[in-house]
Amino acid sequence: MKRFAVVLLLVAGFVFIASAGFSTTYILHLNGMCSTNWLDGKGTSRLASKSGYTSINCYVDNRNTIAYSASQFKTNYLDVYCKGSNWCYIVNYSAGDVIMGYINANYTPQWNIAYVYTTAGAGGGSEIAIKGISNLFTCNLAGQLGVSTVRNMYNHNDTNGITIYHIGGYKGIFGASVLLPGEDDGAVAYHSSGACVNSGSYNSLCTCTHWTNHVIAYTCTGYYLDHYGMKMKFIYQLGW
Repeated sequence: MKRFAVVLLLVAGFVFIASAGFSTTYILHLNGMCSTNWLDGKGTSRLASKSGYTSINCYVDNRNTIAYSASQFKTNYLDVYCKGSNWCYIVNYSAGDVIMGYINANYTPQWNIAYVYTTAGAGGGSEIAIKGISNLFTCNLAGQLGVSTVRNMYNHNDTNGITIYHIGGYKGIFGASVLLPGEDDGAVAYHSSGACVNSGSYNSLCTCTHWTNHVIAYTCTGYYLDHYGMKMKFIYQLGW
């Protein structure tokens, strides 16, 4: 019997119900900067848990370059779990936003992806990287997350027709937030986590023009959480 996955989202004040036929449905977890898998951070990280869905901790080495990470995620996970009669939901965090965007813009559509859920996305880049503070981090990928670098890296409007949902946080961090315009989570400002076409200062995730198929979920205000505190927020909001 054909089964259907149903996702309920509140997006900018509206309720959407989306269905996707599937044989097996996977939730792929795409990690952030300088990490090697979703669970390699602090102990608060966990995989989504939903009846009838299979959660996968994706071992993607996000310490080198975006292109390298994208190739790993495509070959080892999208090509394996998201083809044929299978369907996938992608949960990504921070630099995972950039990796998924790079894949959509540079590879021919070939996977069954229902939705992408992005938390604290770095798709618009971070002013912290521009200022050279990325040198304080322990991986080369940090240096690729400057605002102009990321925004010119790929076509952000090309999502292979997939809707990308975004949520962001506004609990800034003393020192770092001085460099970030508008509301921020201490690592990325709203122009990035909100998928804004133009960088700059924003106090709402909804007031900018967004790239095509990029949609703000649940609230325009965002959440009073810092960058790491945001990591699990989409999973919690989905009830997974």
